[in-house]
Order: sequence, then C-alpha cells, then structure tokens
Amino acid sequence: MNANELIQHFSDRQVVSKIINLPANGVEELHTHSWHQVLFPISGLLQSTIEGKSIIVPHNGMLFIPANAIHKSVSVTKTQFLAVYLNPKSTVDYGNNAKSCLVTAFLKELIVLLVEQGVEDYSEQMMTNLLNVLRDQIAIAESYEIPLLIPNDRRLMAIFVELNQQPDLALTLAEWAVKVGASPRTLSRLCAKEFNQSFAMWRQNIRLVLSLQLLEKNLSIQNIALELGYQSDSAYIHAFKGLFAQTPSQYRKQNLSV
Repeated sequence: MNANELIQHFSDRQVVSKIINLPANGVEELHTHSWHQVLFPISGLLQSTIEGKSIIVPHNGMLFIPANAIHKSVSVTKTQFLAVYLNPKSTVDYGNNAKSCLVTAFLKELIVLLVEQGVEDYSEQMMTNLLNVLRDQIAIAESYEIPLLIPNDRRLMAIFVELNQQPDLALTLAEWAVKVGASPRTLSRLCAKEFNQSFAMWRQNIRLVLSLQLLEKNLSIQNIALELGYQSDSAYIHAFKGLFAQTPSQYRKQNLSV
C-alpha cells in the first residue's frame, strides 16, 4: 500500500507510518501527500527536493515536509527510511514550513516508536500527547543543511555515479571531460550553475558526504581517508572539518550514538 492509499485507508487516525527501501540512485518522483510527512533515513542518504529547494538528508538527520508540498527524493546510496505521516486535521499544529534538522537520540526513539511499535495500543489522548512532543522536538531541533550532490546534467551525473561507486578515483578535470564528452570549461560552468561551486569542491563534497556512512563502520580514520582517495588522514580531517565544522571523530561521538 503506497503512502496516499495508507492515508486514505486510515483517514480517521492522527498518524500512520511505513518503512521505505530504495536502491542506490532510486527515485521517488515528484508527488504530494494530503498529510504532513516526517522523513528519517535510518541508513543511507537521500537528496530530497521540496517546492524547488533541494536538501541532503543523512541517517542522523530528518526532514519535515508540510502537507501538499510537492517533493521528490533520490537515494544517494542504498537507503532505508522511516516515513511518518501526520494528519493536519489533528489538534496538534505542526506548522507549514519545511525543515531539515539533526535527529537527537530522543527524537530518533520517538520516531522509531511511532513506526515500529505502532499506535493501536494508545488512546487518542495518549497519541496526541506523543505527537505534541514530536512537534516540539522538531521545532527545537538544530537545522541541518549539507551541500547538494546529485546533478541534473547527464555528464555530471555520469561522473557522480562513478564517484559514488569509487570515490577514490583520481581523474583530473581534463580527464573527466574526455571521459564524458565535454570540455573542462563546460564541466566547470555546469558545476557553478548547478551547485554554485567549483568542480573540485563538488567532487570533494561527494567524498565527504559518502564518508558519513563509512564513519558508521568500524574503520579507522586513516582507512576511511585512503578509501576516499585522500593522501593522508590529516587532509581528510581538514576537509571534513571545513564542511561539517567538526572532525570525523567528533562527528562519530556526537552523532553516531544516535
């Protein structure tokens, strides 16, 4: 049962939920729901677009999508995410603004509770209380925005797919240009147009965002750096801190305990 069928079938409830699996580069095309949605990847990465604005959502982040907002999601890697649909006719006022934010340990457990345990054993008042807490936790959660990765141009997409599979590829801009049938100048111009950054910075951001998944594994920082194509762990740490404002070790400590 797809999300809109689920919503229609349980239209008298305050909340319904489901677990969704997408393969790498899987796409949920532009669509809308008549209910609000909380989207939380428990593994993998999504690039979601809401009303023309695109956002990367990692496994320690979540996205609130207001009812009737046109949106689309693409999985950067193999991804499983929890989708919680919230009835806008409920007494809980969720607001109408999209938000990408960090997921605290408490917020994660609340979302998992709503999805995995179900809601049949709760009274209406108990469910309203839980949903008020969910609303408040989203409201106070720290906003979280990561640079975009997935391009629209087919030549940049060909590069993205290869780097996604093998992030340590060390081809130069000129070599990539030959490989995808474009000039170096064209690739540079496309990156500036789509991402407002240089080709080198876009390529580095792909590596850094992919490293979020590697940090989940029992790998040393040095091994992660080498797997990504960095010459040293210090180069990787410096780049990571420049994007995420913390070192990989700090990220592990603060976020992966969630």
